[in-house]
Order: sequence, then C-alpha cells, then structure tokens
Amino acid sequence: INKLKSTMKSFSEKLIAENVVSLQNHITDKFFDLSRKSNLINGIQICPSSFELTLLDTNNQNMSPNRLSAGERQLLAIATLWGLAEASGREIPTVIDTPLGRLDGEHRTKLINNYFPNASSQVILLSTDEEITGQYYQQLKPATCREYNIVYNEQEQTSTITEGYF
Repeated sequence: INKLKSTMKSFSEKLIAENVVSLQNHITDKFFDLSRKSNLINGIQICPSSFELTLLDTNNQNMSPNRLSAGERQLLAIATLWGLAEASGREIPTVIDTPLGRLDGEHRTKLINNYFPNASSQVILLSTDEEITGQYYQQLKPATCREYNIVYNEQEQTSTITEGYF
C-alpha cells in the first residue's frame, strides 16, 4: 500500500508539473498576443505547489508585477483567463467589467482583434457608454451575439434593461 501511495503521489506530481508547464506557456503566449511591448517580459512561471504566477524579465529574473501598468496588469489577468480556457480545452464563461478602461489605443485594438473574437462564445462585457465606440465598436460587432443597455432610474431606484447598445 505504501509503495502504491508513493507511486501515485509521484505520478500526481509529474502530471501537475507537466500541466503547469503547458499552462504557463499558454498564458505567456496570450499575454504576448495582447501586449504591445514585445520586450516587457520574457515569460511567466507558475509554482507547481502554490500556483503563484511569477513574471520573468528579459534576463529571466523575477520581476515584480508592480512594474506593469494598471492596463498591463489587466491584460495579464485576461491572458491568464484565456490561457486557462485554452489549456482546459473548454469554453469558460467570462465576465469583464470595463474591459477597455485602463488601456491605451494599441492595447485596446489588440484586445478587440485578438481576444474577444477568439476567446469563447461566452464572454460578457460590461462597458460604459463611451468605452466601446466608433472603430472599436465596429471591430467588435462581428463577434457580438447580443447587446443590452442597462439604464438606472434615480427616482425609482431601479434599472431597466433594453436590447441594443447605447
């Protein structure tokens, strides 16, 4: 029994390590697909026991996530979700609130062109009235299934939902 337990534990550790390597490659690739700075990081490592993400700089040294801008941290979070979904082989439902809020124009374009049309059929975006407009709206429209507008009524202290985007 003890030998079987030891063998199963060893097998489990090897399986986790293999899946972690695959997952960190997926997340790294997705971050590169979304980021406009090709030399910002060299990769991402995941600890097989704690599953903590570590960024690697261009010298393969640990890099603090604080060196990323708020928009880049947002892209890292989205790349993590996208990498998890791709590695699992399943379409994972995702809700993203104000997806373009912290991003500059080039990052917005990469997110709209690379992530939203390819991520899943179950991505829900919650945006402000001025966040996804003009060219961004036109680029996103072919990948959009449904649109709703939520309007809050101050006097009645309730919201109404109508079809269509702002």
